[in-house]
Amino acid sequence: MRFVVFGPGSRLGLLNGDMVLDLANAADSFALGPRRSAGGGQWMFTSLLHLIEAGERGLEMAQVLNERFAGSGEPGVEVPVSSVRLRAPFPGQRFALGGANSAVHVANLLTHFGQPTTADEIYERSRSRLAGGFWVVSPPVGPGARIEIPTRSKGLFDYEGEVAVVLGGGGKRLKADRWNEAIWGTTHVIDWSIRTDGTTESRQPFYTHKIFDGSKSMGPYISVGEVDPYDIEVETLVNGQVRQTFNTGDLIYSFGELLEHLSQDLTLLAGDVLSGGTGAGTAYDMSVPDANGHMPLDLFLKAGDEVEVRSTALGSLPARIVASD
Repeated sequence: MRFVVFGPGSRLGLLNGDMVLDLANAADSFALGPRRSAGGGQWMFTSLLHLIEAGERGLEMAQVLNERFAGSGEPGVEVPVSSVRLRAPFPGQRFALGGANSAVHVANLLTHFGQPTTADEIYERSRSRLAGGFWVVSPPVGPGARIEIPTRSKGLFDYEGEVAVVLGGGGKRLKADRWNEAIWGTTHVIDWSIRTDGTTESRQPFYTHKIFDGSKSMGPYISVGEVDPYDIEVETLVNGQVRQTFNTGDLIYSFGELLEHLSQDLTLLAGDVLSGGTGAGTAYDMSVPDANGHMPLDLFLKAGDEVEVRSTALGSLPARIVASD
């Protein structure tokens, strides 16, 4: 099943091709139908988080509603996806992203900055220490969002196509080999990043190169029970040109390993989101600094650029780059 969040009220829907089933309205119609009564679990569809917290019962009820109303064309229950605005399918909990989790991505960066290395060397070096990453502060934006170029980017604004998982049960001290018990669904993420000129060290005070309004895109839907998050072929395109192609199975640390690390002393919650990190092909790892260490700007994002992250498993997550106000 493919769950979307849509409209000004952030309603919960089920995507079927080019139609969206409004689950709250469908539940109301179902509960008030012949030989039925009100109060039949409509609360589960008042928000994405409520659905996740309802567990298997929520998914079973969503399937019942889909079988009953999909293709019915009932007004207010089934609407064309073209007639609604899709929002980020974000449950409103915490959001973490893995960092430097692609050996090819990191090897390209170091090599271009005068430290020649191979992906195999990066992989072995990375596996000898703990995984890294960061937490997101502002909520993500949805498909088709206008992404403002941050004022501090100075021409070095970059894209990172990723795959994220949404947790279903959470918990503490999760085990990597039992990852499938924790994950509820899978979606696309774009991690928009400010790069630093003249160094491979991109950290800035308060991690501001990763934290700004609209710094993450998410969507277009959360796929539940349909895909293997460990084997998704991801593409990132800029103005129709493929820049990134990678498989989530090639990341240094798996989703399970990242979850085990994060939950060692922190209780993860149902609805928490974890993105696994990006692959090679960002503007940063494809650009070669000049003799003074300065990055050429031609591959970095500019106002008017169209960016799309896509896969056959998770659909298309587009965005448009605009100048800051």
